[in-house]
Amino acid sequence: MPMCILFDVSAQEVESFEDDHKNIAKIKNIEDYMNSIKTLKARFLQISSEGEFSEGTFYLKRPGKIRVEYDPPSPILIVGDGFLLHYHDRELGQINDWPIFDTPLGALSDDYIKLNDQLLITSFKYTPGVIKLRLVQRDDPEIGGITLVFTESPLALRQWEVDDSQGLTTQIDLFDISTNLKLDPRLFIFDDPRKETNIR
Repeated sequence: MPMCILFDVSAQEVESFEDDHKNIAKIKNIEDYMNSIKTLKARFLQISSEGEFSEGTFYLKRPGKIRVEYDPPSPILIVGDGFLLHYHDRELGQINDWPIFDTPLGALSDDYIKLNDQLLITSFKYTPGVIKLRLVQRDDPEIGGITLVFTESPLALRQWEVDDSQGLTTQIDLFDISTNLKLDPRLFIFDDPRKETNIR
């Protein structure tokens, strides 16, 4: 069964990075692009280091709201409600919660994104047509990192990669991307089964 590793909260080794003035314009273009996106909906393909794959639909509404729906038979659902990021394995009945802005992916859903301010760029790689940025939390870099992959013309987020504490990498490819569309606010409400249990 494929595991969700859309974000990682385990310790990471932080690489060094120095600003290159030649790349400042590219980073600024990426920030402008990301800040222009208020909502996003996309299909995704997740590929693990072992070659296992799963598909689903990704929703984003800034600030702080995320929903990741895996296609059946995966039992995983992830919901960011603006405060917490909830990871729910409905088959095992397991729920984990993190403050959403303490996760690399959550930080990218902030109200205003300035990449080398809120986050720390630890790696910048440019090849014609493709830009890769690796980011960690500036206040707590060991919480985990995320590599964003953009096409340059037109500028668009196409992929991100997360590596876990064992050095394994999970790749997320985005396709059928729509931006700045109206999304149902109920997508970002987590129906917590623990509350129902407490009521009983």
